[in-house]
Amino acid sequence: MRSSHKQVIIDELSSHETFAACSRDDIEALVDAGGHFALPPQWSLLQEGVPADAAYVILEGTAHVYRERDVVATVGPGDLVGEMALLGGGQRSATVSTVTRMTGLRIDYDALVGVLRHRPRLTEAVTSVVRARRIALSTT
Repeated sequence: MRSSHKQVIIDELSSHETFAACSRDDIEALVDAGGHFALPPQWSLLQEGVPADAAYVILEGTAHVYRERDVVATVGPGDLVGEMALLGGGQRSATVSTVTRMTGLRIDYDALVGVLRHRPRLTEAVTSVVRARRIALSTT
């Protein structure tokens, strides 16, 4: 990834609530661990019940989150998806389908675990997302 493009991504993620408590170094480590992805509209990013191997940080676009066939959330820039399977057992608990064209970072679980091991603020950010999602899903 070009250095200028990488800095744009770090700046963008730094401005989102998900990563507000993280340092630029934390976010840079996350960006370095990931690879870029792009998907067209109406494309499945994650499928409920499927074994998981990566988490995703959305940079552009929006997606709907489904449990069974019900929309339970909409996610967009700065949101993290796919993290629940990492911390909760290995299978996807929801389906995420793009509404618009989407770009972001795909981070393999092994790489994410490696980053989180050395980045307590980033670990807390991911853990906070998981807690909030579990609460939201338990009320639907």
